[in-house]
Amino acid sequence: MARSHNEPDRDVRSSEQDCADLSLRMWRHVSHYETLPIQARFSYDHAQPLEVRVEFFNDVGGAVTWVLSRDLLVTGLHRPSGDGDIRIWPPCRHHGGDSLWMFLQGRTDVALLEGRVDPLRAWLDETLRSVPFGTEGLSMDWDEAFAHVLAQGDR
Repeated sequence: MARSHNEPDRDVRSSEQDCADLSLRMWRHVSHYETLPIQARFSYDHAQPLEVRVEFFNDVGGAVTWVLSRDLLVTGLHRPSGDGDIRIWPPCRHHGGDSLWMFLQGRTDVALLEGRVDPLRAWLDETLRSVPFGTEGLSMDWDEAFAHVLAQGDR
């Protein structure tokens, strides 16, 4: 399968949130020899400043949403980050890489994804201008956050 990692499909669209969503073409590695394109939409809401929602769309109209830590993504731009179900690796500086790698492990499946780092870095910088590190707690509704956590325990 011929493809160029240097020319991903990047589309930033407006939203009602402080930061525009980032639509980024990524590649799912299904074997050593085969990759499949997958569209990802990253969204950030200043009302939930610690998280980034990522929707992955397949070619038949289905979507899966993952909620990732913004800190995890930012750290993954520079060094390996994450443990367990979510792991992120930065581009390899020694080999001139320009791709960020994500490993996601769900209950029934795993995915190794590759995507261009530059659009994601620029988008994350935009989220940091909207809500800088260290100020996330100032814009959170803590009662709602605690209620959400407590409701998760009922499942």
